[in-house]
Amino acid sequence: MIWQLILLGIAMGMNNALASVALGTMNLSRVQQFKTAVVFGAFEALMPVIGLFLGSELAQVAGRFAKFIGIGVLVVLGVYLLLKQADANDDESPRKMGAQGLLLAAALSLDNLTVGFGLGMLAVPIGLAAVVFGCISLVMTLVGLEAGRFLGSRVSISADRLSGGVLLLIATVMLVVQ
Repeated sequence: MIWQLILLGIAMGMNNALASVALGTMNLSRVQQFKTAVVFGAFEALMPVIGLFLGSELAQVAGRFAKFIGIGVLVVLGVYLLLKQADANDDESPRKMGAQGLLLAAALSLDNLTVGFGLGMLAVPIGLAAVVFGCISLVMTLVGLEAGRFLGSRVSISADRLSGGVLLLIATVMLVVQ
């Protein structure tokens, strides 16, 4: 059972890993990267639990629209970052994610509501599943943030524009890959 949870956790965490590449280009401090990964992991762990408690009907309705809500949030955040006026110290000082990070984490994990109901039907210990999903998402987010940091240090455009472009690319991939 643990291997199935690990594989499911990896599949669920892929969106977080991709989105965190874009966030990694924003010159976040290491502490902020870790905080972002913890938030992403917490949402990945909690959404299936919430889905289990919401019940099948509500979880399935939310699950049908969750992917498109997540894509919409990525597009809005990506366009915002592309059009945002650059500050004089954009590329020099570490950033903080704040509300943008919370919104992104919530949007990317919405589709996991339906996973919780499925886990309940299979009599999987939901606590174990939440811990596995959260830990896997935390690790995948940290890897994505580091990949983004590497990418950001190699490209000579502003961090905001690079992040915006990567978020739009991820939204496109999510829309095309069903």
